[in-house]
Amino acid sequence: MNRNKREKEFYSLDVGDSTFTVLKRYQNLRPIGSGAQGIVCSAYDHNLERNVAIKKLSRPFQNQTHAKRAYRELVLMKCVNHKNIIGLLNVFTPQKTLEEFQDV
Repeated sequence: MNRNKREKEFYSLDVGDSTFTVLKRYQNLRPIGSGAQGIVCSAYDHNLERNVAIKKLSRPFQNQTHAKRAYRELVLMKCVNHKNIIGLLNVFTPQKTLEEFQDV
């Protein structure tokens, strides 16, 4: 994917004390919770035409323990299928190169 097209797919906005850089399909972000691993917002997904939750992981690659935790959470969320647990729909990063890769 060329760089200009990719840059047009994302936008940034401040939510609470954090800046979220998300795909343009996600609008109306509102904070709904935070914890040791990150901040969660509600948003409207224009592609799916429904409300979703977006979690920004805090420093997922700070060290090996954080990286393992982030990976484990993604794997578990992808496997879980229960009416009372939010499923994993999408994983993305706004970074364009491996050297910049810090946020998930």
